[in-house]
Amino acid sequence: MSSGTAESSAPEGSYSEAAFRAGSIPKQKLLEDPGRFAKALEGGDLIERLPWGHYARLNIHERPKYVRSYQERHTGGGQSLEPGRAWTHEHKPKDLIKTRWQLVLMFAGAFADYSMFCFWMFCAVVTFLAVAVQAGFVEALVHGSFPIAGIALLHLFFRYPFTWFLESHPGFIVKDLGCGFFRPTGMVKFRTWREETFEAPFIEFDPYISFHVQPKGPTSCKLQLRHRYTGWQTVVASVHSTLKHELYAHWDELQRYMDVSQPLPDIPALEPYRHLDPTTAEYDAAGKRGRPADYWATLDLDWWEKEGYPKHQQAIRDFPWDTLEDRMQYSVANLNEAAMV
Repeated sequence: MSSGTAESSAPEGSYSEAAFRAGSIPKQKLLEDPGRFAKALEGGDLIERLPWGHYARLNIHERPKYVRSYQERHTGGGQSLEPGRAWTHEHKPKDLIKTRWQLVLMFAGAFADYSMFCFWMFCAVVTFLAVAVQAGFVEALVHGSFPIAGIALLHLFFRYPFTWFLESHPGFIVKDLGCGFFRPTGMVKFRTWREETFEAPFIEFDPYISFHVQPKGPTSCKLQLRHRYTGWQTVVASVHSTLKHELYAHWDELQRYMDVSQPLPDIPALEPYRHLDPTTAEYDAAGKRGRPADYWATLDLDWWEKEGYPKHQQAIRDFPWDTLEDRMQYSVANLNEAAMV
């Protein structure tokens, strides 16, 4: 399944004509207005559409855990990622777990989580007591003890041996499915709920923030890309509703990663690949980066955790994200009128 006519491959070390360039987004066909009812039905959770093409240059993947993980791999003390699963100058992977495995993990999480375990056990005990009152204690032992034992066994299995196995053998379910964001070609690929791969140019997606209520009660916000001509969508990131501002930084960083007129985002994961990306290599050679080539590999992690990263977080919170102009509205003439929100 695919959309658009963009080339899906480009020679190594170069960019295709279809690659995303914020300063020259081509004119695109009009967006079909789905109508108020469809907008209310499909876009009921969408609360905000984000702008294209102007950047705050604030990265989200500078968290101390990412720095620590990169430094461990750099020194040989950490587990290196397999080809296809690493974020490089050409490919930011996504959808590394098939839908069927995601369903298994959701089921496992429902029993491995201690709070959910208490809930299920409470229901089983209430059922046991109800059977004991109506049919007698012996009948309750015969029929009502199985749910209690089953829930306890499922909790122990998913919380310990199952979790240990996945942590020890991540490649069993985490695999390169050929999906992700491809900088040289400007293409996006992701898995649909039909277990099919959908592919379309990056510029054909509209970025939205959506609001969700979790089963346990906490609310979350998601950054998702919705293909404006088919309705297929994929989630980029999800955060607690109090951290909604982080989704702006996620979108800012992703755009700059895909924008071949911009250097790669200056984050730990991409430091080893900066010299392989033409725009970034030229940018760094001109001294515009202003940092040594091994900045993230040699960064004082204690300082970063205590001082550097808190300041970076504050910059993300304080940036006037609503002042960024949307360049996409000049490419899709009726975007403001026909978009979901």
